[in-house]
Amino acid sequence: MPDNSKRILLSIGGFVLLLIIWDIAYALPFTNKILLPSPIATFSALYNLIANKGAIIDIAQTIGRMLLGFSLACVLGVLLGLIIGSAKNLYHFSNGVIDFFRSVPIVTLYPVFIMLFGIKSISKIAMVFVACIFVIILNTAYGVMQTNPLRQKTAKIFGANKTQVFKWITFYSALPQTLIGMRTAISFAMIVEIVCEMFMGSKYGIGQKIMDAFAAYRIPELYALIIIAGVIGFLFNWVFKMIEKKVIPWVGMT
Repeated sequence: MPDNSKRILLSIGGFVLLLIIWDIAYALPFTNKILLPSPIATFSALYNLIANKGAIIDIAQTIGRMLLGFSLACVLGVLLGLIIGSAKNLYHFSNGVIDFFRSVPIVTLYPVFIMLFGIKSISKIAMVFVACIFVIILNTAYGVMQTNPLRQKTAKIFGANKTQVFKWITFYSALPQTLIGMRTAISFAMIVEIVCEMFMGSKYGIGQKIMDAFAAYRIPELYALIIIAGVIGFLFNWVFKMIEKKVIPWVGMT
């Protein structure tokens, strides 16, 4: 059996095992059937949400805000990371400050964003942006710093100018670490967007839908929405892995 097929089957097997454990837990006599609905009830609620288009707008709004904040963070974060990583003194000068802001839990800044932007979409996009940008800057700058100087010197010996060395050697050497930062950031983006919707409130969004289901005690729907959020995050991570394989196929080659 090819390795790819084997990995897919093993991954599916993991989800099947999870469903079996869930069903067994539901069947136990001491399990609260209200707080833990059966897999059938949950997936029935999931089907109704999708079939009746009850969650389509919410999914679109959540993904839209998340991607906008993430995309802005990628553009500015990669640019700043390349600049910072290209100057050793600048890297050491700014590394501590950037790492500090990266380490600040974004939810602690919630009141600040409310004061600055209110509770509209811009505040959620801004929080996603801030949650992502420092991770991307650090990883990009680190990737630039780790560029093999021998490759740069060799390129110069063969007549490459500074721009060509940066474009064809430094940038591509930093690319694997840059993509690691971006893949980490996209997970943060999803988490922060949903948390923002839950705390700030929103007309549409998965986070808002989760809070509505919780307030109305629609437990199967609550679990179904959590599954939707998990699937979205899983798919984004999977797509990003596929992009990495296309963009940096040399990584991991023996």
